[in-house]
Amino acid sequence: MRIETMAKANVKTVEKAVNLPAGEKIDRDGGEVVPLDAASVRLVMQGWGIKRQIDELEAQLKAINAQLIDAHGAGASLIVHGVCRASIAEREAVRIKDAERLKAVLGFRFTDLVKTEIAYKPEGRLVEMAADGDEPLAPSIRECLTVGKSASVTWRAEK
Repeated sequence: MRIETMAKANVKTVEKAVNLPAGEKIDRDGGEVVPLDAASVRLVMQGWGIKRQIDELEAQLKAINAQLIDAHGAGASLIVHGVCRASIAEREAVRIKDAERLKAVLGFRFTDLVKTEIAYKPEGRLVEMAADGDEPLAPSIRECLTVGKSASVTWRAEK
């Protein structure tokens, strides 16, 4: 009987391997392509399944976060005693929408008032200038900027 059980186990192992799709490993440096063993194919497929579940759950969480933000607004903490806390926060960001025009408005002060990276980001002093009613350049500066807001929910376990 023991031999029959071992034989059945071997047949099942072979059947699982047969039903798996083919896979390959590509060496990035040398370009060598070799067939992927069954255990690695299973692991890659398992990882892909988990990744898809995570993506689906992230989409569900994003929808829940949006509903909580709409219902309760920024600055609220939603507490379920002994379970969790969802804290809703709002952030504001000022971005430069027309860098060339802002350069023309500010002249030599552009490099002093704008942090230059891959994208233009206004320094705090520039935002202050744009908001200053006594600053003669404020209206022209404001035309070169956009103000955006975003809200987020942070999740933590509740004690």
